[in-house]
Amino acid sequence: MTRPSYTALWLVAAALLQLPVPATAQAAPSIAADLQMAQDAAPFRRTADAFVASALAGDAARTQAMLSPALVARSGEAAIRRALDTQILPFFASGKAPGKSVTVTRTTDAAGQQGFAFYMWLQGADASSQRPFTVYVVEEQGRHTVANVVPDRLVEGRHR
Repeated sequence: MTRPSYTALWLVAAALLQLPVPATAQAAPSIAADLQMAQDAAPFRRTADAFVASALAGDAARTQAMLSPALVARSGEAAIRRALDTQILPFFASGKAPGKSVTVTRTTDAAGQQGFAFYMWLQGADASSQRPFTVYVVEEQGRHTVANVVPDRLVEGRHR
């Protein structure tokens, strides 16, 4: 049998006595929400990591196959291929590995599909050089797909 935490007991007592709740107790739901989001984002993160690995390896066919069919239909196959060849693959070719810092937020793509955005860094050959990028992964037709990739754009407050 598990025992309730002191924070949970304080919240119950505060509610019964109508006492102000200390800031540390108020943080508990936020921590629980953060843990839940991390758990929900995990399979989407695996897709983002696989996409980055494919792009780092220069595997254009595999990288393109991971893209959202809705994105490809909306943009056109030729435009997608051009973006991969001129922006996405060259960006990743300039790097060595993804950095360790990742910020995760919820996202919805243009087609209304929900998922997560991963704000990441690409490490260069020199460990001190890093470039920002974002990978958006959504669930589409029962599978996780990459809905967008934004290389070399720093988003303040997200890239940390």
